[in-house]
Formats: sequence, C-alpha cells, structure tokens
Amino acid sequence: MKTKFFTFAFMATIVLSLSSCKSREEKVISQLDNLAERIEKHGKDFDAEDWEEALEDLEEIHENMEDCDFSKKELRELGRKEGKLFAIITREGAKALGRGAANFLGEFGAFAKGFKEGAEDNISEKDLKEVEEDISDSFKSLEEEFKE
Repeated sequence: MKTKFFTFAFMATIVLSLSSCKSREEKVISQLDNLAERIEKHGKDFDAEDWEEALEDLEEIHENMEDCDFSKKELRELGRKEGKLFAIITREGAKALGRGAANFLGEFGAFAKGFKEGAEDNISEKDLKEVEEDISDSFKSLEEEFKE
C-alpha cells in the first residue's frame, strides 16, 4: 500500500513540475506580449524612467526564459515577438529622438536670435553675417543627419 502511495506521489510530483514549467513558458510569452503592448500604447509618453523600467522588465523576461525549456515552435514565436518588440522600441525611440532634436533646434534658434540681438551693438555687420552663415550651415547639417 505504501509503495502505491509513494509511486502515486512521485508521479503527481513529476506531472506538477512539468505543468508548472509549461506555465512558466506561457507566462514568459505573455510577459513579452504585455510589454510590447504597453510600449506600443504608451511609448510616446515615456520618459527616461519609463524606458529604464521597460528595459528592466525585458531583462527580467530574459532571465525567466532561462528557467524554461521551450519547444522549437515556442522559440520561433518568442523570436518573432521579440523582433516586433524591438521594432516598436526602435520606432518610439526614433520618435522621441526626433522630438528632442526639434526641441533642441527650436531652443538653439531662439538662442541664435537672442545672440544676434545682443551682438548687434558689439559685432560688425560682416562678422554677424559670418555667424549667421555658420549657424545656418549647422542647421542644414543637423537636418541632413536626421533625414538619414
């Protein structure tokens, strides 16, 4: 009787451990989906702290992946989902960079205007033209870099 009980307990333990690993695998896939959805919906409003948190979440997901034994099909699904996630991160990062560049250019333009107004009394017309040309060239270079 005890042998049957121990055999049953052993088999139950094996079944539970196998099913719990499967649950971990499904959990990891779900975590990746949730992170991608969160970034896709709210990434445009992320600040540096939000991005740091998202990257920490991704690191945690990768750590959780190490604890599971994924099938080839699941690995392909994870690869596809990670590719999509990185595309979303790249897109949102590029948009944030563009917004930051636009803000910088706007602030720099205001600085240049203030510099011009303040320097009119202290700089010759010829020197002022050279400064304007240099600033204009700098803006053109920045614009070209952001287009690439």
